[in-house]
Amino acid sequence: MTTLTPARSLAVGRGRRALGAVALLLVAAFTVTTLPGVRSTTTFHVLYDGWLQGSGYVVLALVALVRPLSTSVNRTLWWLVAAGAVLHALGFVLFLGYVRLLDNSPYPSVADAAWIAADLVMLAALWVLLRTRIRSRSVDVALDALVVGLTVGGVAVLLLYRTLVDIAHQSDPGQMVTTDLLYPILDIAALVIVTGALVRLGWRSMSTALLATGIAAEAIVDAVFVYQASAGTYHPGMFLAALSLIAAAAIAFAGWAPEGEQREMPGYEFSRVAVAAALGLVAVAALVYADLRDVPVGGVVLLAAALVVGIGRAMHTVARNRGTAESAISFKDAQVVRFQSLVETSDDFIAMARPDGRMMYVNPAGRRLVGIEGRDVSRMTIADFLTEEGLVTSVEVEQPAVVRHGRWSGQSTLRDHRGGPPIPVAISSFLMRDPETGDPFALATVQRDISDRVAAQSALEWLAEERQRLLDRLVQAQEDERARIASDVHDDSVQALAAVELRLGLLRRQLGDARPELHETAETLAGTVRDAIGRLRALLFDLESPAVGTDLATALGVAAEDAFEDRIRWRVTGSSELDLPESLRVTAYRIAREAMSNVVRHADAREVVIRLSRVGSGVEVAVEDDGRGFDPVTVEPRPGHLGIPAMADRATIAGGRLEVERRDEGGTRVRIWLPSPLDDLGKDLEGSV
Repeated sequence: MTTLTPARSLAVGRGRRALGAVALLLVAAFTVTTLPGVRSTTTFHVLYDGWLQGSGYVVLALVALVRPLSTSVNRTLWWLVAAGAVLHALGFVLFLGYVRLLDNSPYPSVADAAWIAADLVMLAALWVLLRTRIRSRSVDVALDALVVGLTVGGVAVLLLYRTLVDIAHQSDPGQMVTTDLLYPILDIAALVIVTGALVRLGWRSMSTALLATGIAAEAIVDAVFVYQASAGTYHPGMFLAALSLIAAAAIAFAGWAPEGEQREMPGYEFSRVAVAAALGLVAVAALVYADLRDVPVGGVVLLAAALVVGIGRAMHTVARNRGTAESAISFKDAQVVRFQSLVETSDDFIAMARPDGRMMYVNPAGRRLVGIEGRDVSRMTIADFLTEEGLVTSVEVEQPAVVRHGRWSGQSTLRDHRGGPPIPVAISSFLMRDPETGDPFALATVQRDISDRVAAQSALEWLAEERQRLLDRLVQAQEDERARIASDVHDDSVQALAAVELRLGLLRRQLGDARPELHETAETLAGTVRDAIGRLRALLFDLESPAVGTDLATALGVAAEDAFEDRIRWRVTGSSELDLPESLRVTAYRIAREAMSNVVRHADAREVVIRLSRVGSGVEVAVEDDGRGFDPVTVEPRPGHLGIPAMADRATIAGGRLEVERRDEGGTRVRIWLPSPLDDLGKDLEGSV
């Protein structure tokens, strides 16, 4: 089946606008000539009824051809409409330019053939319109069409019966009678289809509405013309002729109007029922007319049938809508049951309160949590559920935030009505609004008991504090042992070697020039002793950490100056205010110093940057060099050196981590991250729910 493709209104260029303007000007001009007082006679006027009216139909035919010639969208429909407009114009041209000028004008003539063909083509266009627009074949469609057909048919029989009888009993030849009967029959068929289309489709498409209105208007005008011609009351220049031209304009310009269907309005179903009811009233009025006048039984039967079908359609609509309403109510009831089950079986505290603070509802779990089973919560207020601290939070923080933003999340404490300690809860509160007006009507809250989490957090904080104390004692013990070893080395080994160096100097002076071969040996021994003293003093620097008595940035600067001397450029960047407890500070210093030693021994670097920064809830020390770099996986620990695994172990013991990586721009980056003091840990734990 052909489908009607929704389309926007036709794009109209300058030439088309000029054509449309000419068409409208001709229609308006001819309409003016049919107004009372414009014409001096009621006879045929060559300029008005000939050239002006005929030109109007011809130009309107050109207007109708614009649509199928301009776009392929729904071309079948609009080719039929254009063909009907062309045949209609052709009939007038033939009548005005040929038939009317004959001495004995034939009837039916070629003009009548063109007009009847135009009516048949328009009926075909209406059929295509209905088949493409009505995609569903429902009972409503069938009943609407039947009501329309019976009503229009009944009214047509009442109004045109006498005219049709007169035509049928004329003594004219058969072709004349057939032609006279064919016009009103085609008009009635067009009215039935057009009325059914409007009842079914409504006014959602401007092009459909304009096309249907134009065809219906032409059918009504033709029917009235047949009636007046039969009664001998028609004459040229009547306003009826102007209405025919206006109807042709509506048909021609329908293809220029927007064709895409608009969304159904909320009252669209009601409007369809209202149209059906209006047709029922028309049927009742026609029956009243039939009771007052002598009319055929067939018209009465058609109207009575229209009423019966209309009543059946109404009953069907009521039954269907009642079923729909019952389904909607059942769905809503099921939603309410599911919501009630969700709230009633939840383990969380769920409550609602009026804007003035009076309680509306507390679920069973909430009642059990605060110990108010069996009490009437409607006599309680929000303040009855809160501790003094929680009430302050509610008044100063929660309620203003809910008013401003519509919701609030945080923590507070509930009062235990059994006399127990305050109950810590995580809160999510929000405004409940009327779905239609949007006005707030209640404050709702969902609160979860976090007593276990608070206890676990306290235990974790205690473990963290205990770990920190153990680390402090471990580092302190290590530093004490290092200090003791340094003291022993300084007081014993260094002093002994210094005495040996002095005696070797004395020995060199005593030998003088007597034993030159021994003088050189003594000088070599003195140099060896001096080197040993230097190495022991460097060992003393390693054993005594400057991080014990100063901040981390200063300690790292001292380590860099000792490690790099004048061989490698270095600098310490970052805030010197970033600091750690002494145990963590010493750990960071030891690992960073080992990284600096690795740079000196292996990197062949020209510049080293030591960066201090706060990362997350801790402090990071990064040692970056521009050397040749290395793969950390391939490095094996060597005796006498910490090695990367040992550096990582030292960081892990302190609760941190060590990362070694190649730099994209060349060289190596060693990053040591250690946690900040305990308060930062607590903040992270509070936000973990």
